[in-house]
Amino acid sequence: MDVKIAVASSDGATVNEHFGRTRAFRIYRLHDGGHEFLELRENTPACVGQQHDDDVLDRAAQLIADCRGVVAAQVGPGAIDALIGHRILAFTMGGSIDEALEIVRSSKRFTYIT
Repeated sequence: MDVKIAVASSDGATVNEHFGRTRAFRIYRLHDGGHEFLELRENTPACVGQQHDDDVLDRAAQLIADCRGVVAAQVGPGAIDALIGHRILAFTMGGSIDEALEIVRSSKRFTYIT
């Protein structure tokens, strides 16, 4: 297993951002032994208040198109559509990044993105 996962986090320690509101994605590589941080990718948020721009959501999905999954505190239906279009599976959860990535790594859903 060797796959990239994007994480929506404002502090680098917790999954605490909505997909459409995140200003950066932290990119990790998951492997059989765990995970490692690769890079930080700056993002233009698509959501302001309760409204979003579908084109900007698609650009966010394009930004992480080399990833097979994204972990965010929330992912709305428009973002899910954009992610599916890029073959990216959304995982919604909070908590520490380390715990979230372990849940993704051990998830049965993970078999669909490898």
